[in-house]
Amino acid sequence: MLRSSSAWLLALALPLLACSGDDAIGSGDAAQTGDGDGDGGGDGDGDGDAQFGPEQELTLRITDAPPPDLVLQMGRDEVSELFGPVASEITLLQLDTTALLVNTLEEIKFACGDEWQLDNQDPQHDCSQTALGQSFGGGDWQNSAEYALVRILTMTPANSVVDGTSLDTVSGLADFLLFLSGGFSGLLSSALEIEETDEFLDTPSVVASLRRNLLATHPEVAEDGSLAVSLADALGDLEPLGARLGPVGDHPGITVSDFPTYGEVFGPRFEMKVIASSNLRVLDGVDLSAGKDFISVITDLVGPSYDDPAEFDFTDPERFSLSGLTPDPTLDLRFAIFENGSFIDSCTSLVSEACIANAPDNPVGPGLVWSLDPWELEYMIADAGRDKYAALESEVSYFPPINTVVEIGQDGDPPGWARFSVPFNIGEPPDQYVWELINEVAQHDLHHLDPGGPATFPEGTANVEFTLQGVPVGITGAEAADAVRPFLQDQAAEIADFLLGNYKDENGPLDFYYRRGDDGGAYLFWVAPEDLREDQGYGWTEPGFFADAGLTDKLSEVEIAGVGESAHEKLRIGAGERTVFAADDEGLTYRIRIVAPEDDATAIQLFVAARVD
Repeated sequence: MLRSSSAWLLALALPLLACSGDDAIGSGDAAQTGDGDGDGGGDGDGDGDAQFGPEQELTLRITDAPPPDLVLQMGRDEVSELFGPVASEITLLQLDTTALLVNTLEEIKFACGDEWQLDNQDPQHDCSQTALGQSFGGGDWQNSAEYALVRILTMTPANSVVDGTSLDTVSGLADFLLFLSGGFSGLLSSALEIEETDEFLDTPSVVASLRRNLLATHPEVAEDGSLAVSLADALGDLEPLGARLGPVGDHPGITVSDFPTYGEVFGPRFEMKVIASSNLRVLDGVDLSAGKDFISVITDLVGPSYDDPAEFDFTDPERFSLSGLTPDPTLDLRFAIFENGSFIDSCTSLVSEACIANAPDNPVGPGLVWSLDPWELEYMIADAGRDKYAALESEVSYFPPINTVVEIGQDGDPPGWARFSVPFNIGEPPDQYVWELINEVAQHDLHHLDPGGPATFPEGTANVEFTLQGVPVGITGAEAADAVRPFLQDQAAEIADFLLGNYKDENGPLDFYYRRGDDGGAYLFWVAPEDLREDQGYGWTEPGFFADAGLTDKLSEVEIAGVGESAHEKLRIGAGERTVFAADDEGLTYRIRIVAPEDDATAIQLFVAARVD
C-alpha cells in the first residue's frame, strides 16, 4: 500500500481540514452548573468515598462545517519530492506499443534508403544515407548483421534472392520461362497475392509478431503488448522504463542495458494541479492526564471504499489537470534481437506428415521453429509470416503442358500449406507452410550477404542491435494528459492514503474526543484501536464512561440505534450537567463534570479531576 512519510504535507493539510477550538488547560468559559442530568443520567453521589483533586476546566467544540478542499499545485520538482518514494507504484497510463513499434520498424526498414520499393532486382541499399544506417557494424554497414536484417525486412518478389534455398530451382525455371507470369517475381507475387514491390513481411505483420513474441513475453509488459508507464518513468524521462525492459530471467530483454533510454514526458513548464475533498475531521479531545488535545478521524461517506482520508476525482478537469507535457514525445532507445544458435529447418513433408498440423500451439517436434523461445529471430519471422498468410489460398497455373506450378491451401489442404509442381521434377521443393519457406529464405539471407559466396556470419552470431533516436512514441502530450485520468482514478484510494495516510502520527494521546454521531447527536467517543498509530498499543483496560468511581456501572455504549458505528464506547451529551467517571491508559481514575448548554451542544465544558486517594 502507498504510505506517505511526508510530514510536511500533513502539517500543511491539517490546518485546512477543520477549524477547532484550542483552549489551553485550565482556560475556557466559567463552569456551568445545573440540576439536569442529561441523557442517560449518571450524576449524583458516584464519588462514594473516593477523593479527587482540583478540577481543570476544558472546552470542547464540534465544528460542523466541512473542511476546505486540499489543493496541490506542483511543478516537476514538487511532484518528484512528494511522490518520490512511491512514484514507481503509480501508473499513469497503459501505452499501446503499436505506434511505437511501427515507427521503430519503419525507421529500420528505411535506414538504407527507399529504392528497395522499386520494381528492380537490385534494391540499391545504401546505409550511409541515414544516421541509423551509418551506425551499423560500427560504420562498416556493408558487413553488418543489422544490414542483413534490413535486407530481409525489405525483401519483395521483385528483389528477392533465393540462391541456396529450396526455391533456387523454382527461381531458375521461372526466370527461364519469362513469358509465364513475369518470371520468378511474378510467380511469387501471384502465389502470395501481393504486388511485386510489396514486402514478403509487411509492417503490420512484423509489428504484430514483435508485440506478441518480444514484448508480451517480457515480465514488465502486459499480455496484449502494452506498457505500463509509471510516474517514476515520466519523472525520469523514461530511463527507468528502459531499465525495467532489460534482460529478466530467460528473457534477453527488449532494451539493451548499456544505452540509457530517454524520452522527455514532463516539459520545463510542467504543472500538476489536484483538488481533493478531505474526509479528515480534526476533533477536540481530552488527555485526562494532561488536558485538551486534538485528533484526526476519517469521515468517508463516498464509495466504493469508506476509509479514504481524501476523495479525488481525476476525471474532472476542474479538479485535476496536467499542463506542460511534451507535445509530441519521442524515445531514444537501443534494442537487440537474438537468433538461435542453429539453422532451423522447415517442417516439410520430407520431415514428417505431421508437419501439416505444425503450429505455435501444436509444435510437432524439437528443433523446429515453434519449439524455439518466441523472442528468437527465427520464431518471430515465422510468426510474422503466419500472421500475414494464415488465410492464404491461391493457385498459380501456366499454359499446358506445364500446368499448375504452385498450390496453396488447395484440395483440402489448410490455408498457407504450399505444394510445388516443378516441370520434369527438377528440384521440386517439399510441401510446407509458406511462413516456413519464408523463414528458410530469411535465415539464409541473414548469414549470406554475398548470395553466391560463403556465409558472412556463422550460425548464432547474426544478432542485431539498433540504436534509434527520436522515435515518436505514438501519443501526444494532450492525449497522454487525458489518458492518465482513468488510471489515476483507479488508484485514488491508494494516492489518498499516501498523501494523508500518516495523519494519525499527528494525533494527540487522547482518552476520548467530542464529535457528531450519524444521528446528529453530540457524543463523547472513547478512543478505539483504529484511532491510534500503528505502532501504538492499546493500553486501556476499562474504556468508556461510568456512573461510579469504582467503574462498575458503565454509562457509555458501543451499539447505539441510529449511530451506525460500533467500534467505540460512546456517551451521548444532552443539555444540563452530569458527572461521569473514567480511567486513562495508565489506570488512574478521573471524575468528569460535563456541562452542556440548554440550546446547543456544539460547545461543552468539562471539569476534570484526578482521583488522589
